[in-house]
Amino acid sequence: MLCDFEACARIEAEQIIGDMIAGPERCRRPLGMAASAPYVFRRNINPEMTSMSGKPIKIPGPDHPITVEHNPSRVVVKLGGRVIADTHDALTLREASYPPVQYIPRKDVDMSLLERTDHESHCPYKGDASYYSIPDGGERSKNAIWTYEAPNPAVANIKGHMAFYPDRVDSIEELPSPEAGQF
Repeated sequence: MLCDFEACARIEAEQIIGDMIAGPERCRRPLGMAASAPYVFRRNINPEMTSMSGKPIKIPGPDHPITVEHNPSRVVVKLGGRVIADTHDALTLREASYPPVQYIPRKDVDMSLLERTDHESHCPYKGDASYYSIPDGGERSKNAIWTYEAPNPAVANIKGHMAFYPDRVDSIEELPSPEAGQF
């Protein structure tokens, strides 16, 4: 038995826009399944969907999967011996066959070491990206960091997070995080 559309829409309201979800036949989470369990939606969406700016929007699916999960490790980004970011709250985004990317909350990035640039890019799955450079890293660290300030609904949880190009910093380390009660 499938869950009713209204319950699904209520739980995932922040990640659903417009007419992306056509009705209860699209929802594929069985009744009684935990609210944290992912939904699976059939790909029956207009491939010509565009954002308000006229740029294409695509929805992740079996042909281009995207997952975003909390990373239980401590993630530390360094450049020139300085810690640029240090967090226990990173999100790991896995997209299709690309390497996983760590998205670090902005609050855990030393913004005083960064400089916003005019560079922009667009991903039809994630949205419009803005960029930052790390001036101390010179030309190598130009546009080293990107962020989706208004991501597409399918990846809304990366809002307020920043990602680093591994070849534009010295390291992005995933360190074991102590278990609760262990120090």
